[in-house]
Amino acid sequence: MIELINTIEINPLKYSKEDFKLPQLADYPDPEELFLKWTETASRLTTNCNEFRKGSHLVNIRTIDDESLQIIVAAKLTEVEFDAPEEMGFVLSFDGGIVLKKEDEVLILPSCCGDIENIENWEKVIDNRSSEWAEMWIGHPWVFYKREKGVISFSDYTEANINDVKDVKIKFDIEESEFKDELDKVMYHQTHFKNRISDILKKMNIDNAERISAFMSGIK
Repeated sequence: MIELINTIEINPLKYSKEDFKLPQLADYPDPEELFLKWTETASRLTTNCNEFRKGSHLVNIRTIDDESLQIIVAAKLTEVEFDAPEEMGFVLSFDGGIVLKKEDEVLILPSCCGDIENIENWEKVIDNRSSEWAEMWIGHPWVFYKREKGVISFSDYTEANINDVKDVKIKFDIEESEFKDELDKVMYHQTHFKNRISDILKKMNIDNAERISAFMSGIK
């Protein structure tokens, strides 16, 4: 059984409280654990930023409550282009992307420079009628995939050009029917995420709320 999950990358320290109590060093002798607890304590957000892997800061968009999302969207507004008419409302999508889990094991995470607009690359897996290996951009490193006889195979992470690889090794397989069902779900969740962002922007009386929410959410 597989699961696809929409995520965005959140650095908790970007949304820090004005006053917070530092965790005690004696309670967290492991420096990594201490840092994670510190970021959790400092953040105004009420969401788990280490759900998929410690330090990844990837968060399931469905678990972000309205208050936290409003804080995140307000911070993102500082990146929106409001001055140039031809780029009015433009902003890069949230960093992150799709997480793929199989039998509760995380097999694919978004990589560096990946964002939630990359959902269109997951859609291309279904649209691709070839049985040859192809590249799926999720950031770098990326992965290769191929479809054959109702099964989709994925490679391990790579930064190689598909044309330079002679023998791609399969890391895992999934049923195409399962993949299609999960893809429909993440499309729905991401559209709902866009609508939530739009509602927040409208309440803030931000012009071009629909356009900005489409850019932020990575889905038109």
